[in-house]
Amino acid sequence: AEKLIVKLEQSGDPSALLRPYYTPESPEDTTLVFESRFESGNLARATRVTEWEYDLELSFDTNTNGHTQWFYFSVANTRAGQAYRFNIVNLYKPDSLSNAGLRPLYYSTV
Repeated sequence: AEKLIVKLEQSGDPSALLRPYYTPESPEDTTLVFESRFESGNLARATRVTEWEYDLELSFDTNTNGHTQWFYFSVANTRAGQAYRFNIVNLYKPDSLSNAGLRPLYYSTV
């Protein structure tokens, strides 16, 4: 752990040591790059279903009996103008604000 702290202090950039789970092989590679290894990030797994569709599995919320009621992750290697479909396959909770019309929030720089 001490070595990690020293490297972070020397580089000044904590993300420099965080290698992505996937790196696109070429500019034509349309595979999305997901990341949630940051505070409150809770994406456990992303599985590509089709070129533009992914099944997402979330980590359970802390101090629950296996419930998940929110999500927080980033996505890279997107294409401007391309629609993507994300299926959150384990958003379990008997009742939530989404039943009353709550909609997801997303932010894009593309």
